[in-house]
Amino acid sequence: MMRARHRIHVPRGFTLIELLAAITLLALLATILMGTVRGAERSVSAATDLVERTEQYARTQNFLREHIAGTLPLRWRKEPGQPLKFDGQSERITYLAPVTSQIAEGGVMWWQLAVARSEGAVPRNQLVLRRAAQDPDEKAIPDVPTTDAIVLADGIDALKIAYFDVGPDPLTEPDAGNWVESWSDNSRMPSMVSIRVTEQGGREWPELLVPLRLTQALGCNFDFQKQRCILPGVVTR
Repeated sequence: MMRARHRIHVPRGFTLIELLAAITLLALLATILMGTVRGAERSVSAATDLVERTEQYARTQNFLREHIAGTLPLRWRKEPGQPLKFDGQSERITYLAPVTSQIAEGGVMWWQLAVARSEGAVPRNQLVLRRAAQDPDEKAIPDVPTTDAIVLADGIDALKIAYFDVGPDPLTEPDAGNWVESWSDNSRMPSMVSIRVTEQGGREWPELLVPLRLTQALGCNFDFQKQRCILPGVVTR
């Protein structure tokens, strides 16, 4: 009588090839996972940076719109012809305006909006607002000191300013107005200032248009769509 043969099954381990295949698959999955995590981190960082930049230009533009609109058309009383105390260049603007409650209290000072290089371990261009006290003996636009400047925004590449000239007689020639890169007429003020800011990397802020409240121009109400002065009581085409 034949005895039944019982086979004993011994568990078989992984072969070297199977082990290498498993390690390779795990490494591939880890690489994909790390790439996804890093991509998500970059997306969050980019979104955060965009929000911060948007808040930066919105906050800065709101401040400048209010501050520059308050420019005072004051004159040099001791000078022949009494020219205005105003200097408008394409890369900076120097004007007289009251001190706002956001900065200090009371008084009228010289202000200059410009782009300046910061000092420090990592120098960066900044949009700054410089200030200086009035000197009653001055007879020309002063050199506004670079010290004690108010930093409005960081990472700025360029500042471009333009000025709207309504023309010598906007009442009879309402279409004569045009934009100029600098303001050389010291007998009257521009009716509006255009400010364009470009950040490092080429990102441009929305154009900021600031109508001056006190321009000594004859009743100019600027029409943004037609880019010209609209005078009360005058029929426009």
